[in-house]
Amino acid sequence: MKEFVIAEGRKEDIPEILEVMRGAEAGLPCRDWYVTDGEEFFEAHMGEEGFVLTARDGESSRLAGFLAVRIPGLAEDNLGRFLGLEEEELKKTAHMESAAVAPLFRGNGLQGRMMAEAERMLKERGFDRLMGTVHPENRY
Repeated sequence: MKEFVIAEGRKEDIPEILEVMRGAEAGLPCRDWYVTDGEEFFEAHMGEEGFVLTARDGESSRLAGFLAVRIPGLAEDNLGRFLGLEEEELKKTAHMESAAVAPLFRGNGLQGRMMAEAERMLKERGFDRLMGTVHPENRY
């Protein structure tokens, strides 16, 4: 299996992240399935609002994919509110916000590997409710 380095993203990674995201959107049969974000979104997620994981090809160091994780706290859009979670539970909730893998690197299980690393990191930080949304018609 191809080797990748998964690490926390930095602001310098944002142009490459945006490129991977645009490529993912362009390849979808229905663009409504994937909501793209901008530079401000990723900057916020690399600060107090969460973190972004990047996966880089072990040989070329090229960005292969990313996963943005948001820690919403008591925000009104915390997905835990849909489940009726109490305030203390909301504080332990994180969102798996956005992910994409560049076409050249698909088929290596990267999204799952980044998700597993994010879950490990979040559990270490005391989070035990990890949520995300997917368009119901997006079979990918």
